[in-house]
Amino acid sequence: MKFSSLPRAKLASLPTPLQYLPNLTEKLKGPKIWVKRDDLTGLAFGGNKARKLEYLMGDAVEKKADYIVSGAGFHSNWCTQTAAAAKKLGLKIKLVKSGPAKGYDEDTWDGNHLLHHLIRAEISVVKPENFMPTIEATMEVLKKQGHNPYYMPVGGSIALGAAGYLNAMLELTYQMVQEGTQFDYLVHATGSGGTQAGLVAGTKAYNSGVKIIGAAVGLTEKQVQINKVKEIVLDTMEKFELNFKLNNDDIIVYNEYVGGGYGFITEQKAEAIKLLAETEGIFIDPVYTATAMACLIDLVRKSEFTEKDNVVFLHTGGAVALFPYKEPLKAYINNEKLPWSIPSWSPQSN
Repeated sequence: MKFSSLPRAKLASLPTPLQYLPNLTEKLKGPKIWVKRDDLTGLAFGGNKARKLEYLMGDAVEKKADYIVSGAGFHSNWCTQTAAAAKKLGLKIKLVKSGPAKGYDEDTWDGNHLLHHLIRAEISVVKPENFMPTIEATMEVLKKQGHNPYYMPVGGSIALGAAGYLNAMLELTYQMVQEGTQFDYLVHATGSGGTQAGLVAGTKAYNSGVKIIGAAVGLTEKQVQINKVKEIVLDTMEKFELNFKLNNDDIIVYNEYVGGGYGFITEQKAEAIKLLAETEGIFIDPVYTATAMACLIDLVRKSEFTEKDNVVFLHTGGAVALFPYKEPLKAYINNEKLPWSIPSWSPQSN
């Protein structure tokens, strides 16, 4: 199947802006730093998932689905954007979310969890070990009721979802030409692996020369994350008939910045959030983008980049997740000890 012939639901406002960050560049005194504003994709509160959902929802509509079934973490950006895409296309949505206990809820709705209720998604909260069994049971119940459900894998991290970031790399390649600047590195948050897989496939297919660096957001061994991304890249190559050689050093992952696990807040992440806000007026979230920015900042300080390098930070959205972390962020701003590192909604809080 050719990439250009895929069914596609127009959900995102593209191309997203590419912006130079002069104040952050001056503050860190390292490479020139840019940002690719995929937080401005325009679906719900924006983010990288909109690009993936264009192709995944295009497939769902072509297959005449009437229900979308998906899920992820309790405060998931993926859940928010998937629900928004479903509503935009007139489809019903069931979300299965991982939490510390079956049926877990918060006394005060905040962040993405509030948005999931506002959009009237049908929500089930389960422990992580029951996540896929609940997804499968939900699909079976809907089929028995006469519906045609479509399962969206977590993060849209399959070849069809990676197509969104094949397109993003083509977009960035054109923007490099317009700016007259060669970008040397792109730093982003890598979780379920689809965004990084699409970026790697794109930079290889278009021979852009950009090295893709993923900062892992889960407590995953580096090689495990690399293998996850590699599998999606290889599937993407096969599905879209891409012809390039994938080398061992094409998939770069750092897992040193996640803290104790997915959703943990650390002083490094809090510093990244505060630094980008006070230098450039750009807001990032404590889970994904702060992990990636903490990685970028640390690599600059360790002189992993030279002053001649141009580094692009991919802002994948999710800033609405700042609000459930207001207590540790307030403490950091006031130079106090963080009151907690792991949120109550995390399965690891038990």
